[in-house]
Amino acid sequence: MLGSLSPLLLQRLGLERPPSYSLLQKTLKRLDTRLLHRMYRLLARRHPPPRDVAVDSTGFSHSTGGEWMAVRFKKTRRRRSTALHAIVDTDTLMIHGARVKTRPGGDARELIPLLRSVPHQRLETVYGDKAYISRENVQAIHDLGAYPCIEPRRGMRARSIGYRGYRELISEYRRDPEGWKKRHDYGRRGLVETVFGMMRVRFTGGLSSRRQREQRRELLIRVILHNIERLNILECAGR
Repeated sequence: MLGSLSPLLLQRLGLERPPSYSLLQKTLKRLDTRLLHRMYRLLARRHPPPRDVAVDSTGFSHSTGGEWMAVRFKKTRRRRSTALHAIVDTDTLMIHGARVKTRPGGDARELIPLLRSVPHQRLETVYGDKAYISRENVQAIHDLGAYPCIEPRRGMRARSIGYRGYRELISEYRRDPEGWKKRHDYGRRGLVETVFGMMRVRFTGGLSSRRQREQRRELLIRVILHNIERLNILECAGR
């Protein structure tokens, strides 16, 4: 793959020949994750602040180093994956915030940190599935002046002292769940899954790095590349 780089691209990069895989892996270990976060945020902010955002997570599988042993002795090994939590502008499909976790679960805890990455000037709606429903999350969105379009789980109580936004959401949803989805266009929540699908098609769904630190950097680089691609598409479309 690296050997197929065009001469024009090598010239623009100031390289005489494509870098080797080993060199790229060594460079990956030295990259500062804070710099990677700043890069994709700067790319996303080339467009006006989002009105609607959606949050979700997905897993990217990676090698455990024991696949040959599993085939040799015909033993099934538990598939390992690294989770990417992302908050996406539903209009531009650009990622404004990303968090990488090596263990699955705990989606609700990631929402408020992701919201800090989004400019709030024009924010109107935050979409999320049932995994992100909690009193703290709903109230945090309500306090920003946006609507928390997060579907409640069955049996949740509306009674909640100190969380007015949460109480209002549960009460409205209970009156007419299907009407609530149509009224707030809840289907737009799936656009974040569209972004994950785009990343899998472009970069595959697996990670080449084995160590957790390198996996985190590799996923953040994929986020940067996705935002670059979206930015080029939007500029070509005159947006």
